Amino acid sequence: MENTTPGRGLRTAKLLGALAALIMSVNGCATQSVETGSARPSLNRSVGSATDASSPATDRAAAWFEAHRHRPPMLRAFVQRMPKGGDLHSHLSGAVYAESYLEWAAEGNFCVDLAAQRLVPPPCKESDQTPLAKTLMQKTAARDALINKLSTRNLDFAGQSGHDQFFASFGGFGAASNPYEHGVEMLTEVANRAASQNIQYLEIMLTFESDAVYELAGKMPKIDPQDLGDFGKQRQWLLANGLGTLVNRARIDLNNRVRTYRESLKCDSPTEAQPACNVTVRLIAQTNRVSQPEQVFAQFAFAFELAKAEPLVVGINLVAPEDHTVALRDYSLHMTMVGYLASQLPEVKISLHAGELTMGLVRPEDLRFHIRQAVEIAKARRIGHGVDILHEDEPFELMAKMKQRGVAVEICLTSNDVILNVKGADHPLPDYLKAGVPVVLASDDEGVARIDLSNEFLRAARDYGLTYPDLKRLARNSLEYSFLPGESLWRSNAPYIMASACSADAPGTRPPSESCDKLLGRSERALEQWRLEAAFIEFENLSWLR
Repeated sequence: MENTTPGRGLRTAKLLGALAALIMSVNGCATQSVETGSARPSLNRSVGSATDASSPATDRAAAWFEAHRHRPPMLRAFVQRMPKGGDLHSHLSGAVYAESYLEWAAEGNFCVDLAAQRLVPPPCKESDQTPLAKTLMQKTAARDALINKLSTRNLDFAGQSGHDQFFASFGGFGAASNPYEHGVEMLTEVANRAASQNIQYLEIMLTFESDAVYELAGKMPKIDPQDLGDFGKQRQWLLANGLGTLVNRARIDLNNRVRTYRESLKCDSPTEAQPACNVTVRLIAQTNRVSQPEQVFAQFAFAFELAKAEPLVVGINLVAPEDHTVALRDYSLHMTMVGYLASQLPEVKISLHAGELTMGLVRPEDLRFHIRQAVEIAKARRIGHGVDILHEDEPFELMAKMKQRGVAVEICLTSNDVILNVKGADHPLPDYLKAGVPVVLASDDEGVARIDLSNEFLRAARDYGLTYPDLKRLARNSLEYSFLPGESLWRSNAPYIMASACSADAPGTRPPSESCDKLLGRSERALEQWRLEAAFIEFENLSWLR
């Protein structure tokens, strides 16, 4: 979920460079070979892992998992060490913990507006109601209270719904979440946390060139919100009036910063490289859905062109609250925009937040078509959240279509609980699995929600009875349905069967054969999948699992 505050979505070209340069440095290192609940019936057959190839080591790990199912802390230790592939749904500013924002605010001489519970950038006048952040940090009770306000910690005492508290938190830390000033620290925190959980790949959502694109959009021909026609005129106007220049500027700025930020992680040092160096990171160009139609279209057009031109930007997304008045009013218009641009640039990959709604939050009519339009009109390859699927018209036909087209759903269990109060038997995860829709687990905003991806794996096992083979398949799905370019390591993913080029190979046990080495050399996707399989072999042979 993405909010509407500038601090979480809107970034300038310089901010893009600060982040993406670090991403290139991270990737440069990453390609080296290298709550208690009763047990529930396994969804193994629904997930499909029963037909996947097994091994004695896999069976031992699965047996250990089941033997400790009644002990969630033990399962937490298991899933934290378990290779999890990638996190495909992560918003950078929401992934950083409030404590980090407070530390940066203290270092930067920020103040804290106690009445509004937000960080105020310098110059600010210190007073009883706006103390310096570094002064407040020395007062434990005040610091703890502010962390609660800048996240969903202690939500029961927030005095408002999880939905409202979640979005209010971004306004609180927005001034300190500037990637141009703290981009290295922000992404390093997220990537190091990923590495500590044996996550090897991240797709991070950001908005690029927002100020310049918004300025350009203010001059372009207006779009009628009721007009679902051809957008060719608007696209051609943007291309003729500087959109390509903005794309090139962003790319140049990005690449100019690569060397500086690579050095910050010391990825070239065999002894000082940070763990983040082993995490491959790519970007998703996001568009804020609560702006005026021409601003949304201009953002989309820019995002598509950037994703086409820049290898680090592997796809596009549409973010901000789906229940916002403008988002609801213009939903079909937005889907038509994306569908048009997809027809012009079919190579650009699309993931869309859709169906992040529930009964009572919006009118019943608004629950009946969002996911379908994202799939059928906008040609999305992945759906973010998809919580209201069973409220859609003909939901089982829609899920069958998603299965047939290979449209994956990014499941964010804690986020859906906190924001929508949808959890347990009310969540559609088991229904997606039963229908054969590709599923991945994702964190969404781990800093705001006070979680990590391991928590989501634990929650899936605890609340829905998923087994180790089930979780292993979801981890494989995260790379199979990532937006990395290149062929897959797998010739089939239902069940997972290795491509013929590598069918005689054993990742992690010996160097790849000549044919497999060629596949890994030409495909980023296959290389990451190979790394994951090697990590599984290492994990399943740990002494404590025997």
